[in-house]
Amino acid sequence: MHAGLAAAADELPPGGTFSTPAYATAASAPNAAGTGYAPTSGSTLRNVPTPGQPARRDDDDATARLRNLPPPKPSEFQRFVEAATGRQLQPFGSNFFAEASRATQPVDNVPVTADYTVGPGDEVLVRAWGSIDVDYRSTVDRNGQLNLPKIGSFTVSGIKASELEGQLRAQIGRLYRNFNLSVSLGKLRGLKVFVVGPARLPGVYTVPSQATMLSAVVAAGGPGPNGSMRRVQLRRDNQLVSELDIYDFLVRGDKSKDLQLAAGDVLVFQPVGPRVALSGALDNAAIYELKGTQEPVAELLRYAGGSPVLTNPNRVQLERIDPAQSPAARYVEDFKLDATGLQHPLRDGDIVTLLTISPKFSNAVTLKGHVAQPLRYAFTPGMRIRDLIPDKEALVSPDFYRRKNLLVQVLPDDDDLLLEEAQQRSARNAANAAATTGRTSAAGATGAPVDQNGVTEPVPAYVPANDPYAVRDPNRFPLTEGERARRRMDRLAAAESKRTPATLFDELNWDYAVVERLSDKDLSTQVIPFNLGKAVLQGDADNNIELKAGDVVTIYSQKDIRVPVARQTRLVSVEGEVGAPGVYQLLPGETLAQLITRAGGFTPQAYVYGLEFSREETRKRQRENLQSAIARLEVLSAQQAAREAANRRDEQAGGAAISSAATQAQMTRLSRVQPNGRVALELTPETTSVSQLPDVPLENADRIVVPSRPGFVTVAGAVVNNNAFLWKPNRTVGDYVKLAGLDEAAEPSNMFVLRADGTVSHANERRGWFGSLESQALQPGDAVVVPNQLDYESWGRATIRNLKDFSQIFYQFGLGAAAIKTLRGD
Repeated sequence: MHAGLAAAADELPPGGTFSTPAYATAASAPNAAGTGYAPTSGSTLRNVPTPGQPARRDDDDATARLRNLPPPKPSEFQRFVEAATGRQLQPFGSNFFAEASRATQPVDNVPVTADYTVGPGDEVLVRAWGSIDVDYRSTVDRNGQLNLPKIGSFTVSGIKASELEGQLRAQIGRLYRNFNLSVSLGKLRGLKVFVVGPARLPGVYTVPSQATMLSAVVAAGGPGPNGSMRRVQLRRDNQLVSELDIYDFLVRGDKSKDLQLAAGDVLVFQPVGPRVALSGALDNAAIYELKGTQEPVAELLRYAGGSPVLTNPNRVQLERIDPAQSPAARYVEDFKLDATGLQHPLRDGDIVTLLTISPKFSNAVTLKGHVAQPLRYAFTPGMRIRDLIPDKEALVSPDFYRRKNLLVQVLPDDDDLLLEEAQQRSARNAANAAATTGRTSAAGATGAPVDQNGVTEPVPAYVPANDPYAVRDPNRFPLTEGERARRRMDRLAAAESKRTPATLFDELNWDYAVVERLSDKDLSTQVIPFNLGKAVLQGDADNNIELKAGDVVTIYSQKDIRVPVARQTRLVSVEGEVGAPGVYQLLPGETLAQLITRAGGFTPQAYVYGLEFSREETRKRQRENLQSAIARLEVLSAQQAAREAANRRDEQAGGAAISSAATQAQMTRLSRVQPNGRVALELTPETTSVSQLPDVPLENADRIVVPSRPGFVTVAGAVVNNNAFLWKPNRTVGDYVKLAGLDEAAEPSNMFVLRADGTVSHANERRGWFGSLESQALQPGDAVVVPNQLDYESWGRATIRNLKDFSQIFYQFGLGAAAIKTLRGD
């Protein structure tokens, strides 16, 4: 038959109507009721079936019931296997029927096979042109005949679909000449078959006429928990016609026993046969049904797709049930997966466990730590340390080159990264809102593009062009916590190497490395130390230890294990008014005065009283202490706010809200202040020489800044004129406060002075015969801070009082004069 005929059937009008032109040799036909024919002008006959939708078929209802069935309950053997292995294994092939039932579709339009046998109920489409003009569809009646008006009736039942066109051509050719004919099949007949036995859904099914045994098995959902997949019988006229082994189809695709069904056929599921569970190191762990009472292990592995490479071939565990055993019916066997083991017979109730291979490497030596390539290396007899680490280049970690490359890359700050993430979230939220509230209006409001389906596309976040780590599609590549931490570490490392004296290379501990070895005798761990420098750099035979398979060699840096100060590379930055500013490598035990002397001493313009000595470790501790203080402040603020809210009258609500907002803003500004790690040396204003400096031992990454002598004093806070004033000898704090002018909201009783040497003087302090703070003289570079007067009834005042005063904040956390602007909110 021609493929075009099937397409012609699809062109028929919906609802089942079909029109044909009149036969060329026919003049007219009587309009008989029930014949389905009606005369038309031009001697045309029309075939007009009754319009309407096709009735719902029984197999559609069965498919719907099958899809709505709950999962089958596990069988007793499944529960037994679960108790033994801890896994609930499914019968082999059950997932095929579960997927097939969900994917079942109507089969009205499937192609007809060439060996399909035409029978009663099949619809035949006939088209002829030339000396006759026919476009007609007819159904084979119960007698197996096809009726064609003006031509006759022909017996077509039992004819194969591939022979139908030739048969009709011969019959019509006896009446007409010079015509072309095309014949195809339309809607096929349905067959009623019976499914009995332990099937998932037994019953009566209407299946397509070309359905096979496997089609009915799928329609019934396959065997039930206690139904067999190895023996599905087809009975016709009380005779056994075929027995289908579903394993042959699932494993090899063999459908030789899958016969085509006929009306009245009975599909009988047999009870399940002997079962064996296969578990362990394989992908197709399941419960398998044996064909006979016993089958070899090789056959079971063939069902499972073979033994994977991860299976240990030297040991397979078999749990077996034998009531004759004493004192228990269950026992365990072990065998290998060799030629003999593959023929080991399995029987009903066996549980076979494939064990995984050992993760042990038979010929590997592991190199880890501060090395270029931490890997497992192949072991060879007589291998030594120098064979594993041939030269010093093998000890340069990739971090060194990555940090080196970061020095010339423009990386975003933390604020830029947070802004980028906020823009990504905003873009996603805008897209979701547009899809929810309306496509057109949202697109017009946001200016976002609209795709072909009318859905507003998310607006991509702005990404700096020079950011090598930028995420350019917020919906496809969101930042993970690991990526965010890695990028922040990259920025910190690059920024640290630019602003502080630090080495890019984490120096090695050349004096100590270890070989970790597991003893074969008692399985104890042996740690064998050796001198890395002597082994690699000097080729010392005593430290060039001979290795064994399984050894782990660990190389340490000086950060991993701290070495003596004399062996450390410690860098200190000296800046400002010294003879030779720069970065210096510390000598063992070198102090502040000694390093300043080595740097050329102070210049005549040096302001030694204002010398800034900062330490990285101190800065970190100050930051931790400041965060703890802010956390305590927030807790105290919340407690005081709740207490005030419980006792507050309605008319006081507005003032309390303002006070709360002001205190929260002050805490926010305080959290943005960064400690500088400055250590107050408590120098006197008269200090001018190196010999007067304290003997402070220096550490790595210390920073020393010697400023030039400033000529001003700063007055900030609640004053009329926040400014810097010229310093003059013998001028006191009170004199500078008068120059600045107190604001009406000022509170002089809490005034404090931030000295140029890093110390703080508070107005509440009493210094014996020195008198009050206002009478104290100021030095160049000092800063006077006058805080605002707070309402004593507000909880904000009580909260700040709990933290005592700002002078403690400046003094305890090492904040410099630059923090004043931050606290003021400038």
